[in-house]
This record gives sequence, C-alpha cells and structure tokens, in this order.
Amino acid sequence: MMSMSQDDPNNSQMALALLFEQKPEILKKPVQAVHMAITGGIQSKTQRLAFNAMLKHALEEHARNPGEKVDTYSISRVELMRTINYTSPNRKHLKDTLAAMQKLTVQWDYLQQDGDSIWGSCVLLPFVGFDRDRIYYSYSPQIKPMLLEPKIYARLDLRIQRAFRLDASAALYEWVNRFRTNPSKLTNEMRWEEWRWVIYGEVNDKSVLNEYKIFKREKLKPAILEINEKSDLTITLHENRDGGRSVKYLQFTVEEKDIFKLEQDGEKDVNNGARAEWDKRLETLGVAPRDRKKLLDAYTLEEIEASWQFTTERVNDKTKPAIKSPAAYLKRALEGKYAPEAPVQKKVAGASGEIEAMKDIQARFTKKRHDDAAAMFMEMPEEDREAAVTEYNALQEASAALVPAAAGKRTARVMVPFYAWLAKKYWGEPTAQEIFEFAVTSGAISINR
Repeated sequence: MMSMSQDDPNNSQMALALLFEQKPEILKKPVQAVHMAITGGIQSKTQRLAFNAMLKHALEEHARNPGEKVDTYSISRVELMRTINYTSPNRKHLKDTLAAMQKLTVQWDYLQQDGDSIWGSCVLLPFVGFDRDRIYYSYSPQIKPMLLEPKIYARLDLRIQRAFRLDASAALYEWVNRFRTNPSKLTNEMRWEEWRWVIYGEVNDKSVLNEYKIFKREKLKPAILEINEKSDLTITLHENRDGGRSVKYLQFTVEEKDIFKLEQDGEKDVNNGARAEWDKRLETLGVAPRDRKKLLDAYTLEEIEASWQFTTERVNDKTKPAIKSPAAYLKRALEGKYAPEAPVQKKVAGASGEIEAMKDIQARFTKKRHDDAAAMFMEMPEEDREAAVTEYNALQEASAALVPAAAGKRTARVMVPFYAWLAKKYWGEPTAQEIFEFAVTSGAISINR
C-alpha cells in the first residue's frame, strides 16, 4: 500500500500516471502543421482534436498502403468520437463542428518538389462528408505530401491533449510539446501577440485581448495551470520587457515530469531488445518481413504476446480443425482481438516501486470496471441487452470477435472485450480523478492528514 500526504504535490502527478498507463496514441504531426496560422475564425478544441485524429488515421492508412493514391479518407464515426472524447449524443453538433472547419483558412510554409520553401493558404478541411457510420474527408493536394510524408515532425500523444478542458490548453500544449527534447528546455521566443495567435487565434481591434494583462489573465495563465496539472509536462512562463516597462516577448521552459521520464527511459531500452526478439519469433512462425514490421508498428508487444499465446493454444488444440497457416491466424487474432487480455507486463529494470504500484492500481481499476459492466449487463432488460450486443457486433470487423446470439455460447474470449466496450459506452474514458479515488477507497493508497 502506498502512503501519501493529502497536500503532497505528487498526488495529481500520480493520478496522471495511472491514467496514462493506457496505450499511447501518438500522432507524428508535421512541424509545419503545428505552426499553421489560422485565419477566418477561432479553432475550437474539438476541431483541433478532430483534425489530429483524422490526420493520424490518414497517416496509418498511408503507412499500410504507401503506394496507393487516396483522394478521400474515411474514419469510423465511433472511433473519431472516442479519440476526441466526444460523448454528447447530439450528432448534429458534431457534424456542424466539422463542417465549420471548411470556413477556417490556414497559412502554411511547405516545400516544393525542387526543395524550395513556399508560403501557401488553403481551407483547413477542403472536403468533409457524413453517412450513418463514417466520416469522409480530404486534404488540399498542395499540402498533402507535407502531411503524409513529413520530414520533421512532433510526437503528440492524443490521450493527453483530449484531457484538457480549455481550448487554449490544447493549443499551447501542442506548440510547446515539440520542445520537450530541446537540450536548452526552452521554446522559441516570440512577441506576445504571436503567442496569442498560437493559443487563441485572430482578434479584431476592439478585442479586450489586445491588452496583455487581460490576455494573460483570461487565456495564458489558465492554460499554463491546466497543462501543469493534467499533462506530462511542466511549463514555466518567461516574460521579456526588452528594456521597456511593458512585456514584449514570451518564452517557455518545457520539462517532462520525472515520473514519466523515468518510465519512458526504462521502457525504451527494454522495448528495443524485446522488439528484436519478437521480430525473430515472428520470422520463425513464417511471417513475412513487411508483415512483421506492420505488426510491430501497429500493436504493442503485450498485444502480440497475448495473440501469440492464443494462436499457440489454438494450433495445439487437436479437437478443432487444423490451422493451415499459423502466421495468417496470428494476424487475424491481432486484428480481431481474439485474445481476451494482454498479459501483465514484466517489471522494467530501474523503474520505481511507485510506478509498479500505479500499474497494479490501473489493472485493478480496469477489472472492477469490467465487473461492474458485466453486472449491469445482467441486470438490463433482455431487449436492452440484445440491443447492446447488436450495436457492439456492428462495430466488429472479424467474425470471431462477434458476441454469439445464444447466451450459452458467450465465452470469456468474446465477453471480456464486450464488457470493456460497454463500460466505455456508458461511463466514458476513466479520468485521473476517478482512478485516484478508486486507489484511495480500495485501500491501495492511504492519505495522511
């Protein structure tokens, strides 16, 4: 059991670590896209998150089929809503929000084929379309190569960005995040008006935000506070008056919080060796080199190990028809999430006992949520239960992942993922506060008053 003081400043940091034990959702966003200047309106947090989610989906599709020309991309409406944490049942509002992105103009610096830089301007999203289940979108052909094949990019974790409540926090975090690896730990220095454009957007001559102290009070300080409370970074504002009485330039110090840095540094060395080991195991199974790279890029090592074990058990099961191609079956097992649960991760050499305790709390919290979802499912009226099963099955691409119609055939292999989906459907993504409260009430953490 961990013991903490109620006023311990690490409390919020621990709650964050519990939340961020979930699988990272990394977007390699081109630096030019991070630095794009938006005109013609104010980009909301929902629009920013949607743009990032759509770009991540397009990049993944491009990586799977690098030689294929795609003019229009599509993403599942449910997947987009999950990625941007859109929980409202009002689909019209989502549709209007995305359609409004066509009114926003962005200014870019991008490279031509001859390598020269050129300034350009276009709408943020030239095309967006909707049907019952999917959202369709496209990019301007002039900037599409820059988006899909970036030479310089910033790694942006969408889990963290969607945790913010304020539009300004999401915008400022995206900008300062790329400086986390800068040896000086400093961002670029810009006039405060340019920072206002970064985290808010254009303002007219009559706006109260033309006064720095109001901009700082209303936009800048709340954004800094939320980033420091809810993200993996700690940022510090530096004001430069350049010899005068009023503030002219702003700059930020950007530091990763120690608890995240410790875990990431430990995992990097371990995962590099583990990836090479898994590449050899997949090769032995008969997985082609290109497919091995795709699997190792698309899935965590824990997911691959769980599916490997599931595949091995199925191949050795003589009571069922023989598996002609274990390699193909493994790929289907990963795509269809046949394996009920990934195994518990081994301890990372050098990681602190506190991080291991947090992982244990995260696992216990997840199990309780699944148990609660299973109990809720059993208490539902029969028509509501079957409606939930029908909705879940409609989202599955592999037949093996479907929940059977007959209750007697509903094994743990299909019901565990179903209960995870049901919990997310009704209760949404767990917040850091929920996990922290669970840790306290379950006795995993004691608060010293």
